[in-house]
Amino acid sequence: MGEHRLRLAVLINARPAELRAALAGFGLFFCLFSGYFMLRPIRESMGIQGGVENLQWLFSATFVAMLVAVPLFAWLNSRVARIHYIDWVYGFFCTNLLLFAGLFFGPRDSVWLARVFYVWISVYNLFVVSVAWSLMADVFDAPQARRLFAFIAAGASVGGLVGPAASALLV
Repeated sequence: MGEHRLRLAVLINARPAELRAALAGFGLFFCLFSGYFMLRPIRESMGIQGGVENLQWLFSATFVAMLVAVPLFAWLNSRVARIHYIDWVYGFFCTNLLLFAGLFFGPRDSVWLARVFYVWISVYNLFVVSVAWSLMADVFDAPQARRLFAFIAAGASVGGLVGPAASALLV
C-alpha cells in the first residue's frame, strides 16, 4: 500500500483493508446527496406550480405514497437477494429519473406531472438513502461502523454542498 493511501486510512480512522470500502461509501453518499440537492429546487418549483395553497395536498399525497411504497419495498426485500435488491431499487429509480426527464420535454405546464414529480422525489429520497444505509450496515460490522460511519456520512454533507453549487454552475 502506498504511503499516501496509508496516510488517508489513518486520517479517516480506517484500517488499510477497509479504505476502499469506506471511500466507496463516502462516494455513494456524495453522489446521492449531490444529485438530490440538484433535484430539490426542481421539486420545489414543481410543488408550487399547482399553487402554494395546494402544498398540503402534496404532503398528504407523499404520506399516502409512502404508505403504499414501504410495504411494497419490504415485500421485495424479503424475497430478493440483497445484491439484486440494491440493483433493482437503484435501477428502478434511475429509470424513473429518465422517464421524468423525457416527460419534461413534452407539454409545458402540466400541473399533474409537476405534482407527481414532487411526490416521487420525496419517495425517491427516502428509499435511496435507506437502501444505501442498509448496504453500509451489511458491509461493515459494528466496530467498523463506529469508526467509519462518520466519514461515510460526511459524503452526504459534502454532496449537500456540492449539489447546489453544481446546479448553479449548470444553470
